[in-house]
Order: sequence, then C-alpha cells, then structure tokens
Amino acid sequence: MEVTTEELESRWGAHDLTYDDLGEWFTFAFALPSGTLAALVREVHNAPSPGYILAAISQADPCDILAEFLTASGMTPEDVTHQTASRPPA
Repeated sequence: MEVTTEELESRWGAHDLTYDDLGEWFTFAFALPSGTLAALVREVHNAPSPGYILAAISQADPCDILAEFLTASGMTPEDVTHQTASRPPA
C-alpha cells in the first residue's frame, strides 16, 4: 500500500510496534466487518520498499479481503502498489 506512517497515524492514531524473527514492525491492526483480522505492517529498520503490507488471517480470497479492507478503511485502489493473485479454487 502506498501510504506513509504519518498518513496512517492521522487516520487512526499512533502505530503499535510488533516483533518477530525479522525484527521490529510498525503495525496498524483491524478487525474487518467480516471478522477477518488484518494489519498494515512495515519493517521499522530495513523495509525493502516504501509503503505498507496488508496482512490478514482468513480463509477468504485475498482479493475479497483487500476489497473489504479498502471499503472499511476509506483507502482507494490507487493506494495499492502490488497485489498477489487470488489462490486457485480448492
């Protein structure tokens, strides 16, 4: 997602900091209306590119999650810089 930390903080307030084996992450976490858990994340020290990654925990199609996130957040498709393909049907 092509958005800065400052833009996100102006929408939702201060970010959280989360940690994993890769390091420290700026994190903005949400429960979407469908119940999907989603977060915009960005590495604090070694981000490979500008912007944020949308991560989600759900069995739903990634395209559907993205569409729901955009609607709920007020962000637009123009804010999306890269999108993975939908997973194939089971």
